[in-house]
Amino acid sequence: MIATMAVHGLLGMQSAHAAGSMNVDDAQVLGANKCQLETWGKFNRDGTERWLNPSCNLTGNLEVSWGNSWQRDANGMYLANSQLQGKTVFKEMAPDSYGVGMLGGVVRQTDSGDDGRRRSWNYYSKLLTSFSFKDDAVLLHTNLGFNHRGKEQTTRLTWGLGNETRLMQRLSLIGEVFGENKGKPGYQAGVRATLVPEHVEMDLTYGNTFGSETRGRYVVLGLRFITPELRR
Repeated sequence: MIATMAVHGLLGMQSAHAAGSMNVDDAQVLGANKCQLETWGKFNRDGTERWLNPSCNLTGNLEVSWGNSWQRDANGMYLANSQLQGKTVFKEMAPDSYGVGMLGGVVRQTDSGDDGRRRSWNYYSKLLTSFSFKDDAVLLHTNLGFNHRGKEQTTRLTWGLGNETRLMQRLSLIGEVFGENKGKPGYQAGVRATLVPEHVEMDLTYGNTFGSETRGRYVVLGLRFITPELRR
């Protein structure tokens, strides 16, 4: 299926909280009365992970998404994660200015073991800031939040720093670093191409954990489809 591509990420469930193929989210929401479908896959030495993440903004300032991921093991394909998330902005970003937003959500995580499938619940929230430079040619995003993992009964601080730099009219360089207050941080970098302006985008990225050699490497391909305004 051509539309099964982007990233789960490196640090536990952190990537499940992000938009599309990047872990670091921006302080922006979909336009009012619009919906989108983000679909992505992560390719590494252990196989492929597939995500489908539809979302809508029907109120003007609340984007709600419901993401699901599938994995395959010796017992076949199974639903690994199911995520419900809400996102809003307190200050909309304008060219050469900044924006502030927040998101939060819950994830039902399913692990595969020798004794069958085991489910747990994770909760998370992030404060989002975005800064625009050179008339939106350069965007900088920062995230700060927490992630509570039900399986381990632990709560950790999460952080992220992302960048989008326009190379030409329909091509941008994207990159990020992200992590938690424990463990090694990860990184991801690549390109974002606009296939149909305001409606279809594609990401191609490479990621790894700092200090890791080959085992942590992955490649991600993601697609984003945005609808026209559903009602006026």
